Amino acid sequence: MKVLIIGSGSDLNSNLIKENLEGVNSIICADGGAKLLFKNEIIPNIIIGDLDSIDNELVDYYKYKEVSFKTFPRKKDKTDLELSIDYALSLGAKDITIIGATGSRLDHTIANVMLLYPIFKKGVAAKIVDNNNEILLVSKSAKITKTGNNYVSLIPLFKDAEGVTLKGFEYETKKLDFKFGSTFGISNKLKEKEGIIEIKSGICLLIKSRD
Repeated sequence: MKVLIIGSGSDLNSNLIKENLEGVNSIICADGGAKLLFKNEIIPNIIIGDLDSIDNELVDYYKYKEVSFKTFPRKKDKTDLELSIDYALSLGAKDITIIGATGSRLDHTIANVMLLYPIFKKGVAAKIVDNNNEILLVSKSAKITKTGNNYVSLIPLFKDAEGVTLKGFEYETKKLDFKFGSTFGISNKLKEKEGIIEIKSGICLLIKSRD
């Protein structure tokens, strides 16, 4: 099951959602993301959160469109986006794309990127997408294809990534350790149509950037 989650991140390209709709079985909206969907004339399956970021008129509109709501109090232990991820996993999602997880609030952006980890631990594919970046977690082995993204960065998460081999990249490595807290894996590029990543031990953030 493929799920698209829409958060309330700022300055999103209107085409971004439409580019990620193919094959989607369910669209989950985290509170303020409803404004972005309304702007793009897209109806979600459900809106989740405390509804503090959308006005009553928009709530009434989506109720008229028979959209489901799962509401929570403003004072809670999880953000609307995390609650939306929990709901997606409860549906049995195997592939989750999150749009609107990045923005001007750095605390929210970092926390949202970290939300990829509990999804990753469950064996579910997940990525965060914004106007310029695609963010996901990788371990053991992964293949990526050359797209419009110019840069590929591999950043160790929590601890060193050991025995990293990169094939098909401008800067290739063979069983090299990437140190946690280092910029060593930043701003690589694919030189082939497909790049192969092999990691003996550890987890890395893989960030594909357009600029």
